[in-house]
Amino acid sequence: MKRIIILLLMMCFFSKHISSQKLIWKHTGGPMGGIGGDMAINSLGEIYAGVYPFFIDYSGLYKSTDSGDSWFKVETQFDDFEVYAIYITKEDHIWVGTNFQGRIYRSTDNGITWENKRSGYNTGECWAFGQSKDGVMFAGDGQYVNLYRSTDYGENWVLSANLRPLVFATDSNNIVYAGTHDGLFATTDNGLTWAQNNFLSNIPVSSILIDSANNIYCGTGYYSNGNGVFYSTDGGLNWTQLGLAGKIVLSLAFDSQGNLYAGTKQDGLYKTTDLGQTWVQYNQGLYKKDVFRLKLNNEDMIFIGSEGDGGFSSGGGGIFRSMNNSDFFEHIGLPISNVKNIVFSGDSLIFASTPSGVQKYNKKNSKWSNVGLHDVFGVTISPDGILFAATFGEGLFKSTNLGESWMITNLTTDSIMSTYNVLALSDDTVFVATEFNLRKTFDGGINWIVTPIKTGFFSRNLYYFDNIFWVTGFETPNYILYKSTDNGRTFDSVYYGTGGIGGNSIYATQNGNIFVASPDFYMGILHSSNLGLNWSQVLFDKYVLSVFADDVGLVITGSDTIFISTNFGDSWNSYPYPDNKYNYLTDIKKDYNNYYFGTIKSGLYEVDIITSIEDENNLGNNYHLSQNYPNPFNPTTKIKLVIPKSEMVQIKVYNILGKEVKTLLSDYTKAGTYEIEFDASNLPSGVYFYRMISGEYLETKKMILLR
Repeated sequence: MKRIIILLLMMCFFSKHISSQKLIWKHTGGPMGGIGGDMAINSLGEIYAGVYPFFIDYSGLYKSTDSGDSWFKVETQFDDFEVYAIYITKEDHIWVGTNFQGRIYRSTDNGITWENKRSGYNTGECWAFGQSKDGVMFAGDGQYVNLYRSTDYGENWVLSANLRPLVFATDSNNIVYAGTHDGLFATTDNGLTWAQNNFLSNIPVSSILIDSANNIYCGTGYYSNGNGVFYSTDGGLNWTQLGLAGKIVLSLAFDSQGNLYAGTKQDGLYKTTDLGQTWVQYNQGLYKKDVFRLKLNNEDMIFIGSEGDGGFSSGGGGIFRSMNNSDFFEHIGLPISNVKNIVFSGDSLIFASTPSGVQKYNKKNSKWSNVGLHDVFGVTISPDGILFAATFGEGLFKSTNLGESWMITNLTTDSIMSTYNVLALSDDTVFVATEFNLRKTFDGGINWIVTPIKTGFFSRNLYYFDNIFWVTGFETPNYILYKSTDNGRTFDSVYYGTGGIGGNSIYATQNGNIFVASPDFYMGILHSSNLGLNWSQVLFDKYVLSVFADDVGLVITGSDTIFISTNFGDSWNSYPYPDNKYNYLTDIKKDYNNYYFGTIKSGLYEVDIITSIEDENNLGNNYHLSQNYPNPFNPTTKIKLVIPKSEMVQIKVYNILGKEVKTLLSDYTKAGTYEIEFDASNLPSGVYFYRMISGEYLETKKMILLR
């Protein structure tokens, strides 16, 4: 549900920005998540979905033109929308309601250009839109008791009633219904007056459907007080409960056969084919997911938009889909998530812990899939491929088949507790940071030992390298860094004052260097060159969640920007995140020659660190298509590309409808680095895509022409 945003993380600026190094970012397309604010489908079957922030700064409007197989962000001249509502008219005009920001935005050209339409809309948020048969628009928020109407298609808004609307629906007689936190209301005069329904009063009405015979279906409850689905055949005078008593029903939808679907806050999706006499529950692939938005396309594909768990970490939402009358739902979007940590399995698989569960990335086909669980804080994999997952509130799980199935471990079978991190040193030796103490097993999880080291959400770092095990714990008033040289049988405290909310705040190298991120939260980076005997601070006044280092002096961390040192932290250079968006690094790993950066809000990136012009021109067998610059642009912009071998290369530009508008390159081209200028003087403002095809390499990026 919509929540008041809490700003937890306030950053300072770092002054040094000049460096010969360069970071080349490539998004992996996931993991999937985000807090889903709303979802809508236009007449072409294109899906629009938006997210909003809560703890994690998710924001933006996304679009899919292939039934959810892929998504791209809708770029605008405004800040990323914090989406609370999406409404698409019969003309395919798109209305977006936001959390504060501009409140109301409209696009009449399929998302290419946007206008702010909040004139007279004097309230903080926009949760819902509606429209009468003769074009009167309605909008309002469920927070500040303000429902507005517009008789000139959003050019001006006037207060219509002091109500907290959650949803609107209009029947064929032009009666407009508003579901609110305080019951069901209706207007027969385009919002001049509203009447409250006597039966559905003082109970939230969060979803409304009206069929061809003007029968009304209402789902009840929002934060709480749900009592299932109600049905009226006489305009709301009399009501029948259709079942799901006691459940919060957030969304309703019909399929092409007239079957009714009900999405609930905690119990997944239900379907009835007999007007509520019986309900069938769909829960495969929807473990612990609220069904906040429920949409069906013309092929009866079912799309679910989830806000997440509504619990501690939030953000465990995204978009889910069921096809071909299947009972199973797959996680298909959005391409953003809070990555807690990642681990590698073999040459091709990466596992990520996320609020939406354990997610698996196959590097060979660049595909993400959700393999289960919920609100996962850490994953680890043993040498024989046993996968462990630490979850919030549900204990420690393991899988012997790389996530195809999960079982709860003996650690938490009898006493469920939150587990905040897990690390497998071998198939037999596993450590877990729980909400109480560090626990360990030496027999593969059959028996567990409770250590005296107190762990928890703020003290959950586990790290093992070169036969030394490191862990953070807590003893009032200090956070403490411990090390063990006998695989966790005994521990020595080596530093007091080490906190850090992240689970990846420790990194050691073979030559005795150890780095600790964000001790006491804003302390930056600590460095010891003698395995913890002595310490010095090398990065100051920064809130950092993770750190990576190597034997020759490279140190990487991330705060408001990326910080890189090549001399063990003696000096630092800073680099922006992609698109200069505010972010954090939550995990930094290296697999062969590839770096992977997990982020707090935008998923996982594969990153090349280029140290010289020669390196940039000799990226091995790597192709690269850079983001155009400047972006947005008017009317010219430049595009840089790297070709590792001589071959035929094409670069073409397309508009948002997929129509080719210009060919920038189509020729046999020698290996090297090139820069091409694109002149869009004869094109209208909007979003465009440029695609590079070279051999088997294909890459597409978007750019904005803004006049």
